[in-house]
Amino acid sequence: MATPVAVRLKLPSKILKNRDPDAVLASLDDPKNPMLRLEVIDATLGCVQQALQGASWQHIQTAASYARQLEGILREGDSAFTVSEDGSRLERRMDETLHATYDKAVDAGASKADTAADHLRAAFTEAYGLKPDPSAAYSRAIKAVEAVANPLFLPNAPEPTLGKVRAHLDQGRHKYEMVISDKTGAPGDIDAVVAMISLLWHGQRDRHEGGPTSAPVTQEAAETAVHTAAILVHWISNGSIRKK
Repeated sequence: MATPVAVRLKLPSKILKNRDPDAVLASLDDPKNPMLRLEVIDATLGCVQQALQGASWQHIQTAASYARQLEGILREGDSAFTVSEDGSRLERRMDETLHATYDKAVDAGASKADTAADHLRAAFTEAYGLKPDPSAAYSRAIKAVEAVANPLFLPNAPEPTLGKVRAHLDQGRHKYEMVISDKTGAPGDIDAVVAMISLLWHGQRDRHEGGPTSAPVTQEAAETAVHTAAILVHWISNGSIRKK
């Protein structure tokens, strides 16, 4: 794994020229980059996962066992990072309840559209990976909701977007209801859904440049967008929003 890891991280070539490059990588340190060792672990997990494509069941199980051992070390050391569920990378540790919500949303999204689950996984990785990309995470979160909302609410629209879904639901509030009841016992209205979609849609302030309200997406906004998208994907996929 030394060669692909070194190439992926663009490390100095002298590492691979060493007689024991694995040992060099294992003890690699850089005072200017305190995250380097975590980057090596993250890259190793990714390279191992890539190498396992088409591998035997025994090799896959061996890699999974090592990933579990690594996760145990990280957990015992109170690390802020954990091994991803598929063992392919490190990601920032999240509250277990929030993670369970995300997992359910991925499963629900996959039942409706594979692309929804894929976008949600990518959004999570971009938001909680070792090197987060808030802009990419936010964009993927919106795409995840669009993947399940566009076919349901705008089946005949030539160019559907989440913004158009928001307008459709906003103008047709009287046509839809929630499976959860309001204080009278009747099906609740969809005001909360419209508000969440509006928040997600309008909050992406880096969608267009040069406007008076244009701004970079912050890490906090990206994380909030991912979890908002997870709830919406789960609700839409499971029929929590329905026509009257």
